[in-house]
Amino acid sequence: MTSLFGHERPLAAILCGGRSRRMGRDKALLPHRHGGSLLQHACALALTTGLETVCLSSPGHGHRQHLATTPALRQVTVLEEQPPLEGPLLALGKLMTTYPGRPILLLACDLPNLTPPLLNTLATPLPPRRVRLATDGIRQQPLLASYGSGLAANLHQAVAAGVRSFRQWLPGLQVEWLRVPSTALVNLNNPQDLAATHDDNHP
Repeated sequence: MTSLFGHERPLAAILCGGRSRRMGRDKALLPHRHGGSLLQHACALALTTGLETVCLSSPGHGHRQHLATTPALRQVTVLEEQPPLEGPLLALGKLMTTYPGRPILLLACDLPNLTPPLLNTLATPLPPRRVRLATDGIRQQPLLASYGSGLAANLHQAVAAGVRSFRQWLPGLQVEWLRVPSTALVNLNNPQDLAATHDDNHP
């Protein structure tokens, strides 16, 4: 069923093709404190929420094979982004080209505190040219956000004009702010961040 705004549910797109320089190893394959890897956890949550799920990877990371080790995750489509890798904004543009007319729920693979209620709220139908973006009132996380089905032309024009970051692109859009706890925005950039998530006192 489709909604007033088009597709009832967005495509969940999990970004896991980064170089992970500060972490020193592939963040997507890091262990999640509840078991499995960060990538497996994010994909499982998206599927549990009822979303068609794709993983945007890069060659040589083995993410397709990694997901295939879990039968329930074999339905995740793995897309390999060919070099040069130009950051998450251009990755979103490629996803909009590959899946024209689809709203996209964009997720970074290194967000360990995702929950089904949060993903369900993000996946609520959205007007075609609007963004629903998670914030704790101080920080914003454009890789925990839904992008409407009508934003492709705007994004492609911005990229053609030299825009390369969400910080540059988002101010010109209609943004619906989704207030979330600060813990929802935690992402893992270095070994210290990873250790903190496995601390017994971590929420």
